[in-house]
Amino acid sequence: MAKITSQERMAQNLVCEYEKMADPRLPACSRKSGYLLETSCSIMDLKGVGISKATSVYGYLQVVSGISQNYYPERLGKMYIINAPWGFSGVWSFVKRFLDPVTVNKIHILGSGFQKDLLAQVPAENLPKQFGGTCECSGGCELSDAGPWQDPEWVKEPKWAKKSGEATTIDHSKLPGPTDGSDAPASACAGAGAPPASEPAAAPAVAPNTSAAT
Repeated sequence: MAKITSQERMAQNLVCEYEKMADPRLPACSRKSGYLLETSCSIMDLKGVGISKATSVYGYLQVVSGISQNYYPERLGKMYIINAPWGFSGVWSFVKRFLDPVTVNKIHILGSGFQKDLLAQVPAENLPKQFGGTCECSGGCELSDAGPWQDPEWVKEPKWAKKSGEATTIDHSKLPGPTDGSDAPASACAGAGAPPASEPAAAPAVAPNTSAAT
């Protein structure tokens, strides 16, 4: 992955996936199942990652774990790190000291014998075949977006979806200009904190410069 993208872009993609999971995915799954679903199960496959190149994985894992615990603390149900190279658990014991204990308890480090643990958490029909399940999505499960959120019977338009014709920028020309308080109702000057009549009015607020820098 490091050859085609960066750690920052992968973290940004994770945030996008968390937002889509919050709406519309989990609501659609809840409607289909008939009960509330609020968490997800994530699988990170380290197959082919040697211990010499695992340091980048440690850094990424620390970043994504921090995002999960700080911004989406109730979305991460469990995370399974499979095919972990030799020595990974030792380094993880150091990394996890910087994470919340609740988040740490949700992360499970597994070697090559991970199938039993995954099948105990994920139904075989929903688990990719390469992970020990029976699911074979067209084009590969890792690129698939199949789920109840694709079914009109269960999905509703997410709140963040852009409406047709909706403005995407703020029109600053329509913002009200600064006032000097002369049009305020008389009753607003009465009561505690009102300045004496002899005091001059405050200077008008200066509108911020909203022009784009070139």
